[in-house]
Amino acid sequence: MKQLLSAIVILGFIACNKSSSDTLTPIVPVVDSFTVSVNNGYGAGKYKIGDTVDIFSIAYGDNQQFDKWSGDVSLLQAFEEWHTWFIMPNRNVSFTGTLKTITPITLNFEQIRGRDRMKPVYSYFPAGHKGFVYLLHGTGGTAQNTATSFEFKQLIKDLVADNFGIIITECEEATTGVDANGDGKLRWLVAPADSVSNIDYANIKILTDTLYNRGITNRSKLRFSAGMSNGGNYAASLSAYYKHKAGVSYCAQAGAVSLTTLTPLQFCMARYDNNENVGSAGNAAALSNSQTITGRGVCSKYLIKERAPLYAERFARRGDISIAKSTAVFNELKAKGYLTSKNYFIGFSDAFITTYQANPTAFPELNSLTVLQKLFIVEQINLSVSDHQMYSDYNKATLKFLNTQCL
Repeated sequence: MKQLLSAIVILGFIACNKSSSDTLTPIVPVVDSFTVSVNNGYGAGKYKIGDTVDIFSIAYGDNQQFDKWSGDVSLLQAFEEWHTWFIMPNRNVSFTGTLKTITPITLNFEQIRGRDRMKPVYSYFPAGHKGFVYLLHGTGGTAQNTATSFEFKQLIKDLVADNFGIIITECEEATTGVDANGDGKLRWLVAPADSVSNIDYANIKILTDTLYNRGITNRSKLRFSAGMSNGGNYAASLSAYYKHKAGVSYCAQAGAVSLTTLTPLQFCMARYDNNENVGSAGNAAALSNSQTITGRGVCSKYLIKERAPLYAERFARRGDISIAKSTAVFNELKAKGYLTSKNYFIGFSDAFITTYQANPTAFPELNSLTVLQKLFIVEQINLSVSDHQMYSDYNKATLKFLNTQCL
């Protein structure tokens, strides 16, 4: 009897403890993801805490300009850029993109006599402009390429809206089609920086003097330069030689000019630049050159564009590809294994182009586009990868640098 009572007491104790434990320790679900809402833009979805989240404005036309993001903007890396990013916090967040209506810009085109021959020149000068910017193409480029490039056109819109004039011309080798220095490329002759022996420096002076003499602009206006790749190297040297107010070099490291320039210089690099003359070594050199310039007491800034995921509407940015067609091409890339689960493009566009060219009919959505539309698809892929490509992702940062340098 005594043993039976002891057993009952022990069982009762276990039962009571179990019941008490169940009551005091409820199961609490772990929340590790929150929602991003994007109005007038893309990038909405559910993300884990600590994720890098990219958001993008909706497409806008020639009569529009991206203004800014509103909402939880304290999180954003750059609230005035059409594409920006942030680190996902432990809460839901929301953003709204806004656009400004502007007057569409039509560049004036003419042929102006340079040192040896007529040169193509595109220009635009707003009434009362505060200064003007030379926009400079890369290797193999032309004045027409620069004036019609989608990314350069975004910069042109932002510059003009901020009351800057624009001058676009081309290197002498592009005009003649002759590789004058035998380096195997048609591009700006960066060295020597000399307006007597170097025809590219001479042409810039002569073309500008012609515009001065016509009264279209005048010598009191501040001068700036911005270029892509070889044009970036030339912008650095040109701005130093002619003592511009500031220069901007896209995807180019600028080289020896960093040792002597007195002109503020901003570097805008691409993280995964795959160009043989840049790459990771060139990005590191650009950073070192920027630090060298700063160390000499001259203003310099270094920015680098990171890769970003593609989104279904990305290829509709220019307006000649519909959102439906853009989505179809995006889905085709996804189905064929070119995108990760988070929609980052895998590798570089070169391998994709080779595969497409070997069997175009295997890509019916892409194959239905025009040649120019296909080139735009590749350009947008390059931009998402952060390869060697002129980009508009830091336009507002460039405007700030041209206006205030390091102030």
